[in-house]
Amino acid sequence: MTLPEALAAATLLALAGAGHCLGMCGGISMGLSMAVPEQRRRGARLWLWQGLFALGRLSTYTLLGLVAGGMGQWLLSILPGAGAAAWLLSAVLMLMLGLMLLGHDMGLHRLESLGLAVWRRIQPLTRPLVPIQHTYQALMLGMLWGFLPCGLLYTALALSVATGDWLHGAIVMLVFGLVTVPPVAAGGVATGLLGLLRRNGWRRLTAILMLLMAAWLFWQGLAGAHKHHHDGRHNHSPTTIESGHNIHRHH
Repeated sequence: MTLPEALAAATLLALAGAGHCLGMCGGISMGLSMAVPEQRRRGARLWLWQGLFALGRLSTYTLLGLVAGGMGQWLLSILPGAGAAAWLLSAVLMLMLGLMLLGHDMGLHRLESLGLAVWRRIQPLTRPLVPIQHTYQALMLGMLWGFLPCGLLYTALALSVATGDWLHGAIVMLVFGLVTVPPVAAGGVATGLLGLLRRNGWRRLTAILMLLMAAWLFWQGLAGAHKHHHDGRHNHSPTTIESGHNIHRHH
């Protein structure tokens, strides 16, 4: 997968999942805002704190993308078709997430429970950072927040694996995170947005966008797999001809 393709997919993924981000992380964003003393979060300063939380979360996403991209680089060195497989995995996860919003859990909760085990070990680290008095506390809380189990996050990480490059994986996760910042930060400032998400119509719209995104990812993944198969056959042909020529010459 080329970097432009991965960036386009990550951007569309974050846009399609914006409603999910707002619903899942908007409440967390608001809770972090409430952890700042009232006199220090009045007016525009509340947006400053949200920016610090976002910067910390983006740092973690970028680090996770770097690791995922490095893993993809290693997998591609031993399994040339791993990139297309990772892309298809993104499609499967996106499909599961969309269906879950429609009330049909296809196993995504079990996957998130694996991440929840990691989160239980990380969560105690947040307690000494509250109440928030200094900027470093906000940054640290944002970084820890980035490890919170999330199906959309796992989908984006699969895209990072598909890039097959540690730097590209980091860039993909950075772009994905940047697109999620506005809805999450808005949820931390405007309480009315969270009430909107409880409406069934909004959840259905978000689910439909995710299912459309899953279909696009499936199409891209299958196209990549077909291209890899075609290139593999093309690359084998000269070798086969050359081998036959050598055998003939030997005899």
